[in-house]
Amino acid sequence: MTEMRTRFLAKMTHDEVVEYRKRNDIIFVPFGTVEVHGTFPLDVEQTAPEAFALCMAEKVDGLVLGGLPYFFPGASPMSPGTVQMSVESGMRYLKEIAHSLLNQGFRRQVYVSMHGPAFLTAGGMLVDFFDETKVPIAYIDISQAVRYVKEQGLQIGDHNDLFFGAYEILGKKDELVVDPAVFAGPKVGSDTGIDHFSHFRKYAHPSGSIGFYFVRPEDHAGMTGALKTVEERDEVCAKGARKIREIVDNMDMPGYVEAMRYVDEETAKVVIPKYADILPRNKYSKL
Repeated sequence: MTEMRTRFLAKMTHDEVVEYRKRNDIIFVPFGTVEVHGTFPLDVEQTAPEAFALCMAEKVDGLVLGGLPYFFPGASPMSPGTVQMSVESGMRYLKEIAHSLLNQGFRRQVYVSMHGPAFLTAGGMLVDFFDETKVPIAYIDISQAVRYVKEQGLQIGDHNDLFFGAYEILGKKDELVVDPAVFAGPKVGSDTGIDHFSHFRKYAHPSGSIGFYFVRPEDHAGMTGALKTVEERDEVCAKGARKIREIVDNMDMPGYVEAMRYVDEETAKVVIPKYADILPRNKYSKL
């Protein structure tokens, strides 16, 4: 694997990107939210996918486009710390980025999130983008990836371990709250109606099954996140970082990005020649 000063696109120089593009075309785009999440910093669900994206990029000589935290938060606008973005607006913004990255030469784009409702933004964006460009970009839901590696027998722990680990990987441990007076136990229950009924979760992902807001801040992920001591912080962050790397080790990212190339070539060489007269054209006058 080629050693690089940084894999974050925005931290690279023009010349560094030019040199990278001579050998590869892969970029990971982690996106998240700024919203209430217990006693974690409000951007924890941006920090976590950035850490995963960096580990993935290291596996396949890819880059990372970070700094995209303002997307649909779900049911948490009842908090003054939550930045609201509609799904539709987020899709338009993310698609503009996807078009720019394609023009910049990044044909293999992988969007990454650890936020439950993110599939509403990413899924719609990437299928519309594909119709417009015939370039298959992809989405990785970290929660789904965690479930997959658990099924393979890997012991993960809970999501909080991974959140803490993200701060370790990105060198941001000082952003975590260390204060015995703020520390709280795990989530013990919820006052929010959707958590009291099984009807909605039976038939759809809860974030896409019915419109709702949380009744209390602690109904979203409890009030966990703060730590009692610096020593405890360092221990849980190191443990979580190991878990993140183990998860990525078990995700076969080289196989993933090669599969993206296969789908791209199949589209260009098999599907388009056969069906060019009826495939969606949208922004393109011809295929």
